[in-house]
Amino acid sequence: MSNVFALSGANIVILARNYNPSIVSKEWLYQKNIIKDTVINFAHTPPFSLVETERISFVLSEDRLQISLKSFTPRNIEDLAKIAMGFVSHLPETPFVAVGFNYSYYLPKECSRLETLFSPNDVKLKELFSEGYEIGGMVAFLFKEFLVRMSAPPSRGETARIRIDFNFHSDCRGADAVKERLELHPGTKERAEGILRGLSR
Repeated sequence: MSNVFALSGANIVILARNYNPSIVSKEWLYQKNIIKDTVINFAHTPPFSLVETERISFVLSEDRLQISLKSFTPRNIEDLAKIAMGFVSHLPETPFVAVGFNYSYYLPKECSRLETLFSPNDVKLKELFSEGYEIGGMVAFLFKEFLVRMSAPPSRGETARIRIDFNFHSDCRGADAVKERLELHPGTKERAEGILRGLSR
């Protein structure tokens, strides 16, 4: 049975104190074999570096690296963590402080069971708001080394689907701890999608 939800965004964020954006050029990324795809966009300034290929966007500022997918195939999702791992491996002395995995999904509204999760008192909510209210919410929970936040804002303007976001955040110190968290990347996506299957009719 195929999933009714669809991945619409995925990125990895690695926070550090005092990244040096000036060292991260497209040449450096190629030389270190961190990216292999053809670069289609590149900007290099003292406060940040941007490198884009057809598949990924790589943005580094003084305290934040964000690697984002632009297309969502299984191979690209697997490569996202590999790119992050390659980057961290080549900067072992960097004072890393945290890792985050972010996923956004769309779920058809007619397939959503969010109301069972949040157990609203329909009569009371209609009395407080209006007949056409929409419910949304946020849930925080622990998963392995991560504090996870799932948010599902009301989708009043979007009649056909609901957006559900997951943020897996872990404070960690040093390159080895970051690499340990990156090893957990496939499991975090599986956990998010397991929840989505439970929220789907």
